[in-house]
Amino acid sequence: MTGTVYLLHFNEPYKHARHYVGWTSRTVRCRLAEHEAGRGARLLAVVRAAGIGWQLARMWPGGRARERQIKRQGGHARHCPLCGVRPRALPRNRDGSLSRSRTTDAQKLAAGVMTAAQLAEHTALRRGAVTGKLARPLERGPLTVDPWAAGPPAAPLGAAL
Repeated sequence: MTGTVYLLHFNEPYKHARHYVGWTSRTVRCRLAEHEAGRGARLLAVVRAAGIGWQLARMWPGGRARERQIKRQGGHARHCPLCGVRPRALPRNRDGSLSRSRTTDAQKLAAGVMTAAQLAEHTALRRGAVTGKLARPLERGPLTVDPWAAGPPAAPLGAAL
């Protein structure tokens, strides 16, 4: 069964808890209204009784299995954007350059670095510029003028125009 997994961030910690992960097959809005009314998860009812507010921090598509997976991972603050989660820095080589083999295209695109496809196109264009040939001659099509055909005779040097 599919639904939505959601992460709630408490405005202040309640004992050991700072987050709550839940799942709903209906709309998240309906489920959050139930939590506001004190129905549903016991932790949220206790947090509400203690006068602690909470807010929706993140949602994932998925069912109960995805909810269990996220709960088993623990450390919900790692998933919470309200806790100041920042993406990891891209892996670097010893010389400080970007490691292209240990980064995904999505990471490269998000960081503003050329993806593998963009790099391949760039390399092909660069090689074409160095050798004087176009990178993809099939896209160029036939020449409209034959450069080897004899043209009009050239005027001798020094001739009056």
